[in-house]
Amino acid sequence: MKKFVKVVALVMALVTLACVFTSCSNISESYAKKINKAAEKDEHYTLDQVLEDLGDDAVNVTILGSGVVIAVKGCDSMDDIKEKIDDGKTVKGIVVTVLANKATAAEYKEITKDDLK
Repeated sequence: MKKFVKVVALVMALVTLACVFTSCSNISESYAKKINKAAEKDEHYTLDQVLEDLGDDAVNVTILGSGVVIAVKGCDSMDDIKEKIDDGKTVKGIVVTVLANKATAAEYKEITKDDLK
């Protein structure tokens, strides 16, 4: 019985760790605030840094280093984001404005069809 309890405790600890590491995504309001604070100090995050930080969920809508990067957890393309919105789901994510390869502003918010134009 003691071994069973130890195994269950170990499994629960591993699940907890997995949840903690999974929820440490940069698709968050705190990451948006970091980008904005850096921009205020003229220490902009670069486009490459933003794309790396947001990982596979980043949808890069820039031309020659200017435009926006949109990231929604679990969506790796604009079509995925549009599909969720069309299905009536609330879609929250980060929208990062980029100018000349520098992140100039960011906002964590509900993504709408207007953001995808």
